[in-house]
Amino acid sequence: MMLAQCSLEKQKIEINYLNQKPPGMEAKLFAPGIISTDFYEHSAPAFSPDGTIVLWTALDSNYKASLKEMEFKDGKWSDPHIPSFADTTADDYYPSFSPDGKKLYFSSRRKVPAGYPQRNMRIWEVDRLGDSWGQPVPFDTLVSNGSEAAHSITKNGTMYFSSFLIAHTDWSIRKSEKTNGHYSESTLLPFNINSAGGEDGPFIAPDESFLIFESMRPEGIDGSVDLYITFKNKNNQWSVPLNMGSKINSASGERFPRLSPDGKYLFFGSSRSGINDIYWIDAAIIDELRNNATTQVIIENPLGEQILSALDKENFEGASNLLKQWLNFHPDHLDAMLIYSNVLRKLNRFSDAEELLTSKISHWSKNPSFVLEMAVVKFGMNKNQEAEKLLAPILIEGVQQWTRYKQLAISTFEMGKFNISDDYFEKTMAIESDQNEYYNRACAYALIGNKDKAFALLNSAIEKGFNTKTEYEVDGDLTTLRHDVRWNELLKKLK
Repeated sequence: MMLAQCSLEKQKIEINYLNQKPPGMEAKLFAPGIISTDFYEHSAPAFSPDGTIVLWTALDSNYKASLKEMEFKDGKWSDPHIPSFADTTADDYYPSFSPDGKKLYFSSRRKVPAGYPQRNMRIWEVDRLGDSWGQPVPFDTLVSNGSEAAHSITKNGTMYFSSFLIAHTDWSIRKSEKTNGHYSESTLLPFNINSAGGEDGPFIAPDESFLIFESMRPEGIDGSVDLYITFKNKNNQWSVPLNMGSKINSASGERFPRLSPDGKYLFFGSSRSGINDIYWIDAAIIDELRNNATTQVIIENPLGEQILSALDKENFEGASNLLKQWLNFHPDHLDAMLIYSNVLRKLNRFSDAEELLTSKISHWSKNPSFVLEMAVVKFGMNKNQEAEKLLAPILIEGVQQWTRYKQLAISTFEMGKFNISDDYFEKTMAIESDQNEYYNRACAYALIGNKDKAFALLNSAIEKGFNTKTEYEVDGDLTTLRHDVRWNELLKKLK
């Protein structure tokens, strides 16, 4: 059965794409020197439905995020500038327009009005009032509560967004439907979409026929973050996601997918040139992938949502049983196997995890994600030399070295292998220091009562620039530190 193609019908609007020559079926750098610059572009460009405005996110050398805006008037584009609603004291990310162009949604760490919990990043909205912007307000709190990032909205108003609410699967994609002008409580997308690799940057087709997102799945090119696409089948179920292939993905990592409002082009971010820039390609690539026989897989088994629910509730016994059933249906689903191994580790069933992975080692021995999980299992069994031997080929210098060290630091920490974890964390920060990583690790140590390491890491986070006083004061993960004499000294260093 062929699925409807309405999502890619070209709209009868003419948009000037910054006077750039349109790409074909080969991805090209978009607007070099204008949008793709020496800054780190941290979103795809969001063109208004009528093509008169474009906004995007850029990070400076200190990872400070800001929105950029250009306007098309009298046949020409303005110079890039900061939009009037921007908060120069806070990070703003991921602009996207409502289907009618009357609202702009974006994510931000800016201070919220009284009565809202001050957490991390939430979704905001701002009205477009003629040729100007209104005042931003937090988006519906039933949907966004301070742990959301990238987002996308359908023509019917359903919002898809990434969230850090669910445990054990990193960022996950949720959706909230709009009925009679009101949003419903968000729900997680099924397990075949939300994986152990984490999902972020969702773009939903206007008619909800396909979803593109970024993920570090085992199928990624050289283990990198890649773009994946999943299509709805005749039963309104999502297919197993496809890696979008070498026409889009590279070994360097791809993120931030977005379809142009006229349906002609797919924009995305890529670090293939050494820094994250914006690329574009003819949107016909989506139909090319859709018509491939692989995308016709129909997922009829509803175990996916049950698995995610069990993981979210830390019901590892239940998740273990469900994953075992899932693998009976999908024996070559590598990501499910790696999650199953992770769950077995949490149940201290290291021998079972080792047996599971060994049964597939001949097939997946060259896959970096598989090798890394096998090594973590070996660490859990105190087979450190075997683990290090496995890791040697995948920890050589390269674009994924930082990420793999970070994954090892987290996984070994969760198993209580703190010395090994500290060593990998130090190696991670030696490659590229990150204030957020110091802060997050401090929180992890605070939660297990190791105050000395927590304070040391917090001081490192402050030195690197993570110094917003409110963040420290309201974070529940730091509760164990607040009666320590070092707490007040630390607060004096904050803004």
